[in-house]
Amino acid sequence: MYRLGFFLVMLFMVVEPKAQGIPPIGQWRDHVPMRQVTGISMDNGTITAATPFGYFRYTESNKAVEVKTKSSGLSEAQLRWLSKDPASQKQLLVYENANLDLAQGDQLRNIPDLMLSSVPGDKTVNHVLWIGTDVFLSTNVGIIVLNSLRKEIKDTYKPSSSGDNLRVFQTAQHEGHLYAATQAGLKSALFQPLLLNDYRNWIMEKFNTGNVVHCQEVLSWGQWLVARHQDSLFVKRNGSWSLFHVSTVPLTGMNLSGNILCVSRSMQGKGSVLLFDAAGSLVQTLASPSISMPSQCLVEGATRWIGDKVNGLLRIDAGGETRIVPDAPYDLAYGRGFYSQGLVWAAAGRLGSNGQPFENPNGLYVLNESGWKSYNRFTMTGLETLKDITCVASDPSSMTTYAGSYGAGLLVKEGEKLSLLAQNSPVSAALSDPLSFRVTGLAVDLNGNLWASNHGAPQNLLVKKKEGSWKKFTIPFVHKDNAVSDIHVDRFNRKWIISPQGNGLFCFDDNGTVDQTSDDRWRYFRQGKGDGNLPSNQVLSVAVDRNDFIWVGTARGIGIIQCGEDVFNASVCDATLPVVQQGSFAGLLLADEAINAIQVDGADRKWVATNNGVWLLSADGQKNIYRFTAENSPLLSNEVFSMVIHDTTGEVFFFTANGTCSFRSTATQPVETKQDLLVFPNPVPSGYAGTIAIRGVPENAWVRITGLDGRLVFQTRSLGGQAVWNGKNYQGERVSSGAYLVMVSDAQNSFQLAGKLFFLK
Repeated sequence: MYRLGFFLVMLFMVVEPKAQGIPPIGQWRDHVPMRQVTGISMDNGTITAATPFGYFRYTESNKAVEVKTKSSGLSEAQLRWLSKDPASQKQLLVYENANLDLAQGDQLRNIPDLMLSSVPGDKTVNHVLWIGTDVFLSTNVGIIVLNSLRKEIKDTYKPSSSGDNLRVFQTAQHEGHLYAATQAGLKSALFQPLLLNDYRNWIMEKFNTGNVVHCQEVLSWGQWLVARHQDSLFVKRNGSWSLFHVSTVPLTGMNLSGNILCVSRSMQGKGSVLLFDAAGSLVQTLASPSISMPSQCLVEGATRWIGDKVNGLLRIDAGGETRIVPDAPYDLAYGRGFYSQGLVWAAAGRLGSNGQPFENPNGLYVLNESGWKSYNRFTMTGLETLKDITCVASDPSSMTTYAGSYGAGLLVKEGEKLSLLAQNSPVSAALSDPLSFRVTGLAVDLNGNLWASNHGAPQNLLVKKKEGSWKKFTIPFVHKDNAVSDIHVDRFNRKWIISPQGNGLFCFDDNGTVDQTSDDRWRYFRQGKGDGNLPSNQVLSVAVDRNDFIWVGTARGIGIIQCGEDVFNASVCDATLPVVQQGSFAGLLLADEAINAIQVDGADRKWVATNNGVWLLSADGQKNIYRFTAENSPLLSNEVFSMVIHDTTGEVFFFTANGTCSFRSTATQPVETKQDLLVFPNPVPSGYAGTIAIRGVPENAWVRITGLDGRLVFQTRSLGGQAVWNGKNYQGERVSSGAYLVMVSDAQNSFQLAGKLFFLK
């Protein structure tokens, strides 16, 4: 027996594939974190790494990374298990809701039988074991057997003492028996279907002392059966149980790689993997700063592959260490999104409904042309106290970005320089907690002043003037906990400030004189005629449309403030509650929905995010254009916290409970002056059936497609700054190959040649 233990501190390299390209109009893409690797498998030089949001494949020969998520074909957003059949190319994907996908190559077959079955109880799958063509699923109701050829549920075994449901953690086949690690202890029965079906044939495994064998994992390792109970490993050989290994570091899992037993350990963010050979000898200890919480390990000659639940896929050999992580945000984004000058920002944190912090350390994410970048304590030094980032704003004139933290103050990003403003700064502590500096809303007004909500502070509205000095305001209305959050600036330079915890909405006008308070005007909007007439005092979101109407999203639908200069006249200005026709009935617009976010696109249409999916409404809110849910679209979750629209591309980003996804919409922001037209794709490939985008046109312009002889093929109006075409003429036929002219109307409604479009055979 020999031991080789070493601590790897070698060359460290990170492989971060570039971001996927912007999708065609009408298509989706996902932006989900892939660093939480829960399991790995290997096949012909390709490593497959499973994560809670999908999986990715890494091919060592060309360093290529392929990501598979819901938008690229998976049936669900939350992946629980990915298990490869050792004897074939088949893989079984198990989702959190017990839905199943059977994959062979690029072919995916959904098997919803377990998810839809009437079996009472929690059907969560805890482990997957392949035995021949059958798949044994360890679930919280027993053992479910799936026939992978017929793609149907074959049998159900319940190894409890009474035949009732029993939570099964894992199963293993060993020496003619099926073993099941259960909540009651380790059970075994002869591996014969008729015997397994009868609960009375399952016996309790006991140590030689007579004590019941309790374990969380069990597997067959050559001539040994191995069971893990907490931080100890036991083996059964020749009918007797004995202690095999006791760890001083908590064990997190074990797996087999060939005849090597891999045992994963982790404590306080530091992990390691023990490798035991077939004789039971410890032959290697893998440890390095990037091994944090290992899930599985594979041995390939002198190379070690580790799936880590914090740091992704790790490749370790004598030459060093490589970390493979697909491009994505660091984690989920629960806070407000923000768009500025081609950048999509996302905040990781959020406030509780009663103003309680969540202590979320994941910070801030930004998407640029190169991909995603994350700012938090895990990715860079100096941000150790950063938590609960909830909002973002940018000042285009100074190229400065601000992010508000619910506890750590204001994060200021100037280029790549980061600083935190909290104690001994203009940001004040909350009255309820002198150590908590809460910035929960940010906006830059039309004069270049930065406004900030200082939640819970005595003077809870701050402004950093363009020249750099600060001023504080006391909101002149009593509101619970001095709670303030999102700030929105309209085209009159008025500030609309949400007061959460059921307080309502404030409107503030400094009349362009920040330092002179005598001409300030305030208005408090709440429920009730004359008090603002909002649908609910629980205001969740605000948006300003192209008509300067204020759309207010509440816990009970939408109110629209359309008062113009009369906003501060309570006798004439109340919110209207839009009534829409729904079939043969008329009702208030989304009256039963919590309106988490509203965004206005380039065509003045309203994107509305709720806990039940997303609506796209016409400019006046009277028509529903789209309704996206997790059931009818690639939307990752019906619970959508926030949205961002990319002005140039029209891509709409949805920040959901299961990650971030985006949809390429048809509208972009209109252009103010003439610019070069962009037609995509151009040329149009043969057989292309997608949407063709004509971008960079004036708002509401007429766009005509003609032949070279001037014959009209198609015409439409632009949506904001973009027109779209499906490549068909008025008879619904795809146009023939060749060149076509794109004509755009000017302000005098005269058409001018803007470009050419080519269709390939």
